[in-house]
Amino acid sequence: MTHIEETIRNYIQSSFLADGQPAISGNGESDGRLSSDTVGGLRCDDDLLSILDSLQILRMLLDLEAQYAIKVENSELTPDNLGTISRLANFIARKRQEVACQGLPT
Repeated sequence: MTHIEETIRNYIQSSFLADGQPAISGNGESDGRLSSDTVGGLRCDDDLLSILDSLQILRMLLDLEAQYAIKVENSELTPDNLGTISRLANFIARKRQEVACQGLPT
């Protein structure tokens, strides 16, 4: 697992894991957090688009953009770039390389 893959997996765990509490709120609705079984068994090739909802993906991307000093364009929001931890990590690495080639700080 690469450093970026590990960062993404840890982000999902810290941001969306239920922290030992039920992922269902008192009114029976999901609170948007994943069960510990889901994150604990999360592999780099698991389909993130079926695990996370669209708001969780957007939140994760915004935080990763800030952390890695990259900008994700709307046209880049595809399953090929975001579908798995591995694909997302490779996408971030490519974006960082683009930034470095442009002489911008990484």
